[in-house]
Amino acid sequence: MITHVGIIDLDPVRLITPLLDHGVPADKMIFIGTEAQQEQYDRLASILLPRNIEAEFFIIPDSINITSIRARIIELAETLKATQTEIWFNASCGLRHRLLSAYEVFRTYHWPIYVIEPFSDEMCWLYPADREQQQVEDRIQLADYLTIFGARCELPENLVPEELNDQLWELGQRWASSALELGPGLATLNYLATTCRKEQKLNVRLSEKQQGYKELGMLLNDLEETGLATYHDGILTFKHEEARRFANGEWLENLVHSTVRAIQSDLPTIQDHSLGVQVYRQIGDREVRNELDVATVVNNKLHIIECKTKGMRDDGDDTLYKLESLRDLLGGLQARAMLVSFRPLRHHDLVRAQDLGLAIIGPDQLSDLQTHLHRWFKDAGGQSHNIA
Repeated sequence: MITHVGIIDLDPVRLITPLLDHGVPADKMIFIGTEAQQEQYDRLASILLPRNIEAEFFIIPDSINITSIRARIIELAETLKATQTEIWFNASCGLRHRLLSAYEVFRTYHWPIYVIEPFSDEMCWLYPADREQQQVEDRIQLADYLTIFGARCELPENLVPEELNDQLWELGQRWASSALELGPGLATLNYLATTCRKEQKLNVRLSEKQQGYKELGMLLNDLEETGLATYHDGILTFKHEEARRFANGEWLENLVHSTVRAIQSDLPTIQDHSLGVQVYRQIGDREVRNELDVATVVNNKLHIIECKTKGMRDDGDDTLYKLESLRDLLGGLQARAMLVSFRPLRHHDLVRAQDLGLAIIGPDQLSDLQTHLHRWFKDAGGQSHNIA
């Protein structure tokens, strides 16, 4: 029996990921923390228990008194020594004074000590020195990741037939590759779909001026050919609400998600992904909901992608700050976020995104979306081999 021990902090993902690796033996995990971290412990335990890994919470003083912290950890070590089980200490997390105190104690017992290196996601051995480093398998799923940071999520059921999904991907690629040319037409289509939503119906009459838009006519032909809408005598009728939402901007989200799926076959460090994730966080007495257009976990790091088909003249800063905030709240220090924009971005927005550490794909890059996304995912580190 092997028991892992680690210290809870604000970003405890690396306490969980090695336990999910099929090549790392783990029967039990002891989380060290203060009384105030009970809720965090409960979330971490809820991920392990369904996987038949026992969890235990060991409470230490919430102070900077090194003597009292060390004394408490020695109590734990003596208890573990009496169990005659093998103990591994995960030194990846924890406030400095707690981590160094625990390291000092566990080192005197000559128990194995490792850290999970953040970028490469490798298990690196501090003691004993002769153990080889190994890549941690990419096993954590979106729902687990969000649970760690106190959020619950609802993943949509994929009810779109594969054949239609391929059609929509092809249609999205065609629109994206002509982003600058089709921009005005797509803006009008978006307006028409929004009008339907506001009036709670699936059909809308185009004005005479709109009926003369060449780019809009091309888009309407595409929707008819795909079976998403009909256009007759100046009236556009969507087949169903999903088709209306597709025209209302979801075509870009669908395109990005389908591209992520395509990249996954070549880059197995992409371990989970979803379109339109509803995320709920408890703030005081109220529950706050956010939607992640596309979310994926790559090399055990959360990646959030915001897709925007409208211009950012009025709410550019809000969009970028919200994306940064969600990245930090839901994914911790290793999470990454990107904005995919169909409309040209202002220099101000590009500079602000860079300051906030956000990646950007603009309209002039959409024609080569797969290449840009692949490069971004690969920059998350890890290895690109399949894990059986």
